Amino acid sequence: MSEFPPPEVQRLVGAIAAILRRRGETLAVSEAACGGLLSAYLVSVPGASDFYIGGKLLYSLKQRLKLSGWTQDDINNFMGPSQSVALKLARTTKYELGSTYVLSETGFAGPGTDLHLGSDSTQPEATERTVGTVYLGWCGPQVQSSAQFSTGLSSRSENMTEFAKLGLQFLLEQLQAIEEKEGKDDDKEDDKNEKDSKKDEKEA
Repeated sequence: MSEFPPPEVQRLVGAIAAILRRRGETLAVSEAACGGLLSAYLVSVPGASDFYIGGKLLYSLKQRLKLSGWTQDDINNFMGPSQSVALKLARTTKYELGSTYVLSETGFAGPGTDLHLGSDSTQPEATERTVGTVYLGWCGPQVQSSAQFSTGLSSRSENMTEFAKLGLQFLLEQLQAIEEKEGKDDDKEDDKNEKDSKKDEKEA
C-alpha cells in the first residue's frame, strides 16, 4: 500500500503548517477538480485544527449558486474554469468561512473538457480547454493572486493528485512571499530606527 500522503506532499503540508502556526493564522480551501484531496492532505498533519478550519467541495454549478455566493447571472455567464473563477471561489469562501487565507482550485482533470452545464444551458464555445489544466486562486488580507498550470497528463486520477500538489506548492510560495516581504519591511524599520538613534546621538 502506497504511503499517504506521498513524501513530497508531507514536505509541503509540513512547511505550510509551520508557517501558519508560527503566524497564528488560518486556512480554508475551495475545491472542485481535486475532489477533496487538498483537504485530505492538509488534515493529514497531526493537530491540523491549529490552522485548518475546513473547506468546500463545489462540483456542480447548482451547488455554487447555493453555497458559494454565486448569482444566477454568474451561472448563466459561466464559460468554464479560469483564473477569474478561481479567484471568485477564493473570495467567497474567505467571506463565508472567515479564515485568514483561502486556496481555491478548479480545472479540467479529464477525461474530457465538457462543462456539463445541464439541459437548460447551452455549451459555450471551447476556449483554451485542455485536460490537465488547473486554475488556482489565493485570497488573504489585502492580497490575492491566481495562477494557471498544465500537467500534460490525460489520466483523471493522476491529474487530481497533481492539481492538489500544485495547489499546495502555490500556497506555500504565497505564504513564503508574505514572510519575505514582512522581513524586508522589518529590516527597513530597523535601519530607520538605527539612523534616527545615530542622529539623536550627534545632536546630543
